[in-house]
Amino acid sequence: MKKLLAMLLFTSGMLAQDKIYNVQHYCIDNKPFTAVGCDLSGTEYSFVFIDSGKKEVVLFLSDTKLTYEIVKSESNDSGRIQDYTLRNQEGITEMTVSADKTKIDFIHPQRQITLKVGKSTKLQ
Repeated sequence: MKKLLAMLLFTSGMLAQDKIYNVQHYCIDNKPFTAVGCDLSGTEYSFVFIDSGKKEVVLFLSDTKLTYEIVKSESNDSGRIQDYTLRNQEGITEMTVSADKTKIDFIHPQRQITLKVGKSTKLQ
């Protein structure tokens, strides 16, 4: 019964999001940065939730949950590449969603996270 209730709450939370991306591979490069290296990488079950209404981005990466407030969002002239300025207790982070929506980069002064993702399961 507890599992059913937990699944119901998780599912209802997912439905409230604007965009949901399924992470297929992640690469975390910690400072000092290397051009082609990953300090951590993997394919664990992970998601990125973008909720424009709440001005919130949540990254579930393996067993880590990172929550950010959207400070600013903009798109390029064609409206295809999305750039976000995010903030949380660790500071300011820049997030970019590629034009084909298969790559998301989180650029923080102490680390860079590159995600290969499936297209959003929910687009608005």
